Amino acid sequence: MRLLGVLGLLLLLCAGSTAFGQGRAGTPTVPDTTTFAVNYATALPRPVFEYWEQDYAKYERFMTPEIKRTQMGLSFVLDGVSTWRCLPSATPHAQLDTLTRILDPKALEGRWESVVCRSVVHRDSAVLKEQRFYRSARLVPKDERIFLTFSEGRITVMGQHGKSPDLDKILRKKYTVVSGRYLLAYGGTKAGGIVYHVGIDPSDRLILQSCIVTERKIRGQYLTYETVLLQNICKRL
Repeated sequence: MRLLGVLGLLLLLCAGSTAFGQGRAGTPTVPDTTTFAVNYATALPRPVFEYWEQDYAKYERFMTPEIKRTQMGLSFVLDGVSTWRCLPSATPHAQLDTLTRILDPKALEGRWESVVCRSVVHRDSAVLKEQRFYRSARLVPKDERIFLTFSEGRITVMGQHGKSPDLDKILRKKYTVVSGRYLLAYGGTKAGGIVYHVGIDPSDRLILQSCIVTERKIRGQYLTYETVLLQNICKRL
């Protein structure tokens, strides 16, 4: 039940496209899908699979015990392919750039409006015997906006879908910023919380995203890492 609840929350919070303008009565206009590149504020490992584990390990220093306790992985084998999946993942293959780290959590306080809500699918694959590497990134456009408020230790998220003028409450929880990089939203206990990647870019835009990670492999033949970034880029109000 908790997995279904988390997945539903992720899909509600982070569906989306790119930048929105405003039409009459404050309704969204056609989204501009060219404003931000698919690799905006995203750090990927070197394009040589022998270095993937080494590059991945650079982010371990940010993983505190309270973040590790929130991580749940599912693994299964189907038609000879071993699959492992984690959502939301604190350590995806495609990481939020560390240059966006928030050194002072008070920088989040106030109200924000999304200029971009979108999903980006990053996929790295390696054919081991042939020493071949493939990398791709795909934007999945949607039609949403979100409005965030950070106040008195709580985050409130309201969402607007398509051309509807109505706002729906998506989330209201306590939060804490961990390692300047994670936003842990929780109710009763932090162990049952939901982890988001959070950052502020050099143009003072807030980045709040969740990650779904899937690893697929056949031992000795091929390996694929897929990261779905459910990404929100916001401006201050």
